[in-house]
Amino acid sequence: MARYFLRRLALIPLALLLVHFLGFLYAHQVRPLRALRNPFFVLSAPPDPLFQTYTNYIRHLFELDFITMPNPWGVQGELPIGEVILQAAIASLSLLGIALVLSILIGVFLGIIAARYDPPIVSRWLTALSTTGLAMPTFFIGSLFFAFWFLYVIWGGPGTIPLPISGFGLDSHLVVPVLVLTARPAMMIAGVTAGLLTEEFGRQYVVAARSQGHTWSAIRQKFALRNIITPVILVIAGSMRLLVGELIVVEWLFQWPGLGNLLAQTLIPPRTASMQVAVENVIFLDPPVVAAVLAVFAAIFLLTDFGASLLVRYYDPRLREV
Repeated sequence: MARYFLRRLALIPLALLLVHFLGFLYAHQVRPLRALRNPFFVLSAPPDPLFQTYTNYIRHLFELDFITMPNPWGVQGELPIGEVILQAAIASLSLLGIALVLSILIGVFLGIIAARYDPPIVSRWLTALSTTGLAMPTFFIGSLFFAFWFLYVIWGGPGTIPLPISGFGLDSHLVVPVLVLTARPAMMIAGVTAGLLTEEFGRQYVVAARSQGHTWSAIRQKFALRNIITPVILVIAGSMRLLVGELIVVEWLFQWPGLGNLLAQTLIPPRTASMQVAVENVIFLDPPVVAAVLAVFAAIFLLTDFGASLLVRYYDPRLREV
């Protein structure tokens, strides 16, 4: 097992370097092509060769000479790329962490109470709820919150402002983005947890335990939940990946200054050709920014998979020799 983890750890830096280079390559090659479509955004000089530009950028990184970039959050001035990425990562991880914890708590709780044991079956209300939740895209759930917000303002009259739906703050600003992020992963965890529990309730050892006088509550707590913890961990890891993917949409909708919003600014082209748009989108397809943000997202994915592998091998001894 030690060799397995050492191999996984050794592959993480290589994978991050590959993602970083591919992101830099994409932005370096596509930005001149996009510039030709906006006369106000045309580069003053043709770009340097790819490998020369990339090696110079890596050399500056090793020398701790971070390239500066315009502040992407509407504040005048420039900041080092590392500082911008760090601030965005803190904002995104705070949102992700709270949403993941809520998804786990809500999903496991709903899955447990929806798993019926006599006969073993998943409650219909959870089937309908999970199907509806998984069928609705994140942008649609966010749009519903916008609609409720406007209806609340119209119904309450001037001066009645409900929860904020844009901006940053580790306070009430978190509520709506966290709820939108939590909806789909919580339904995914609830559906899988309920399905796994009903399968366990139908196994022979449960029948034997019931014949010896054990209650359903004791069977569920002592045996069934322990037996499904490994697949539930894998589902939680999948939910984390889903959260990271949806983070881009949520942060863009609610103007949360995180990695998802920063990646959207670097990849979404300006809709009109004007000098103002060119100035406001100076980080659009900027190779260092695109490469750095994609590398951070890749690190989150890789560390999530690594942590899930570590946990499942800890809880399931059968996998320790794999």
